[in-house]
Amino acid sequence: DTLEYKKKQRPLKIRMLDGTVKTVMVDDSKIVSDMLMTICARIGITNYDEYSLVRDMGEEKKEETTGTLRKDKTLLRDDKKMEKLKQKLHTDDELNWLDHGRTLREQGVEETEMLLLRRKFFYSDQNVDSRDPVQLNLLYVQARDDILNGSHPVSFDKACEFAGYQCQIQFGDHNESKHNSGFLE
Repeated sequence: DTLEYKKKQRPLKIRMLDGTVKTVMVDDSKIVSDMLMTICARIGITNYDEYSLVRDMGEEKKEETTGTLRKDKTLLRDDKKMEKLKQKLHTDDELNWLDHGRTLREQGVEETEMLLLRRKFFYSDQNVDSRDPVQLNLLYVQARDDILNGSHPVSFDKACEFAGYQCQIQFGDHNESKHNSGFLE
């Protein structure tokens, strides 16, 4: 038999949906649900029971830009792959959620592995603090990504409306000298 000594505290890298990475010291002997209380408290999220961690398994590197609108590409897809995506409905079931009742070590999560923090349960909009920019940003990015990848299907009209909001968020008010024909290409 082999006996291994490991530190009780370890740094855990958490990637947020907006691409930022936070490193949080966690107690490696605690189960994931207890760790989430610590992680969310450090990040500033109060309703920790609605969030969970996902193993980030070989996800394609997103382009190093902040733009989501281009002629043939967005942050999550390119138009050539859209036909395949339309044939398949994506759900959060495809995500590799960590088990809340087990430790990271029991689930084989290495110390070098980065985990993704996502909202897993949507109990009520009343749980979203409209004054909390961290929580609002995470919720917005997750909703935007779910619309883009097809796990939250919307009508064409709603997609156009959301694209308009995204343009407003990303580029601000229309500036005729800056936002001319071909600007998004």
